[in-house]
Amino acid sequence: DKLGNIHPMVKQCVLERINCIVAAWGWGTTFGHSFCIGGASFYLVQKVDPKIVRLAGRWQSLAYEMYIRTFEQIASQHLSVLS
Repeated sequence: DKLGNIHPMVKQCVLERINCIVAAWGWGTTFGHSFCIGGASFYLVQKVDPKIVRLAGRWQSLAYEMYIRTFEQIASQHLSVLS
């Protein structure tokens, strides 16, 4: 804060700040779910056990696997353009 005290940021404050920045760049807005998928993707690429990723991300189902597969498809399309 303005007095130099440190306060933990709550999800809503973080998202508001991020959305303010990305909107200023004309990129639209994001939701917290995007970060959950990104985190799961990151740890799975690091070879963390999928059960640990699911528990750490508080995923109630295996739905995250659908997002990961979609991410892999999109990423491979974009990376093929670079090679």
